[in-house]
Amino acid sequence: MAAFSAAFLFPQYLFAWGKTGHQIVAEIAMAHISDATRQKVLACLGTTTPDEASVWMDEMRSNHDYDFMKPWHYINVEKGAAYTPGNEENVVNQITIAINELKHKKTICAEQAKTDVMELFHLIGDLHQPLHVGYGADHGGNSVQVNFLSKPTNLHWVWDDEIIQQQKISLADVEDLYKTMSTAEIEKTKTIDVVAWMKESQTLLSEVYQFQNNTIDEAYCERNKVIIEKRLLEAGLRLGAVLELLFGDTAQAQPMVQAAAPTVNITPEEATQHIGQQVTVCGKVFGGKFLDKSNGTPTLLNIGAAYPDSPFTVVIFGSDRAQFSYKPEEYLDGKTICVKGKVKEYKGKAEIVVSNPDQIRIDH
Repeated sequence: MAAFSAAFLFPQYLFAWGKTGHQIVAEIAMAHISDATRQKVLACLGTTTPDEASVWMDEMRSNHDYDFMKPWHYINVEKGAAYTPGNEENVVNQITIAINELKHKKTICAEQAKTDVMELFHLIGDLHQPLHVGYGADHGGNSVQVNFLSKPTNLHWVWDDEIIQQQKISLADVEDLYKTMSTAEIEKTKTIDVVAWMKESQTLLSEVYQFQNNTIDEAYCERNKVIIEKRLLEAGLRLGAVLELLFGDTAQAQPMVQAAAPTVNITPEEATQHIGQQVTVCGKVFGGKFLDKSNGTPTLLNIGAAYPDSPFTVVIFGSDRAQFSYKPEEYLDGKTICVKGKVKEYKGKAEIVVSNPDQIRIDH
């Protein structure tokens, strides 16, 4: 990921497909899921439409509170190198994290569930844009300056939006491509395998770089129109498959996706530096609070110091407390524990929501 320390110099790198492409992905997904699943997804999104959800992560680019999401849009695998799973922040790991969180959507707050759904609407689209799994050496094509039909731009933006606009790629075009697929092809396409989707994008990079003298001409656009239409269709069908996995009636019978990446061990004081990341936080419990779960108040454990000076909080919602064979605020008080999960920010303080006792390990 070090190669992207200069990513701020290439702001377009964070965007894939542009608004048109992302919305086509969302519309394909919503058109190819069951009515029951569609209604549940819409209920989760609330007042946000699927089209809006598909571009939400890009629209947050000007809000520095969301800077932590910037590495989630892409992954770097240098030319000739093999993909190695790890705990880096990237599009593959973040899609996996969002899916796994939503598998337990009844134990997380409605706001977090909505955020996870919006991430999936956007990031599954990102993963299918070849240059979002491109080479760090040229910043995913952002530092490759080209003349696009005599207009100066960069290769990344050509693939994000220029070809889509120049070739007038539309939802109807992508739906027409869908009509040419057999039932077997459609079902194979819908297989949920995040790493396989990434590798498909990688195989297209050789075609992406097939131009001469830094010139993108009409023939290049026509040749790659078919590739882009196919990737938009595949992204839409796969987003739909993930939504069925998470919101459909047969959700629990669906196959598992790639396991979440290994977590990083940190201290309570370091937690605020890892907002949005999967980590393990180890520290001493300095008391906690539990009122009546019937009123929706969660159990809160202060880690690292007593309230209100605790730098980190463990949150256990009332619906999950029954899974514990002990009273967490009493049994864990004074003990050093390690808590595994995704760090969130609430009123300026870091926290992890624990939905299963297995997320907590008692050290001593």
